[in-house]
Amino acid sequence: MRREADIAVRHVRPEQPDLIARLVREANGYFYAATDYLERRGRPQALEDLTAHDFIGSGNVARMLAHLTPLGFPITEENFRTGSDSGLVAWEMCKQGFGIAPMAEEVAEMTPGVERILPKLDPIVFPIWLTTHRELHNSRRMRLVFDTLAAHLAGS
Repeated sequence: MRREADIAVRHVRPEQPDLIARLVREANGYFYAATDYLERRGRPQALEDLTAHDFIGSGNVARMLAHLTPLGFPITEENFRTGSDSGLVAWEMCKQGFGIAPMAEEVAEMTPGVERILPKLDPIVFPIWLTTHRELHNSRRMRLVFDTLAAHLAGS
């Protein structure tokens, strides 16, 4: 949107008319925490236990809560003690033991030192969108990169 990237991977469909977006696939996510965080703060056994834990926000916390509240998560904005607009930075904070954070299952399972909390919970399904500016999408080179990324992210 601010022209900081030629192609972006997003988890929310862009609404700007000058952007082209392709839904690549839907992925499963769960909440994770570093083992040392869980050893210090305890391992939640039920959703209600989450109210006593710190969460790491990534992006818009209010939007995240709008998705989590209907799923029965009893957390509020006060649970989000730290965060970043960058999902990579938020994940690093999680790995360093700052709190609990959502992550795609396939990424978290490759990350040593983190544990899935409440493992019996159903996954949180989220979209993966590939997005670019309309004029860049018309460039042959950018279209090739866009299509290659889309195929890779889709797993094909």
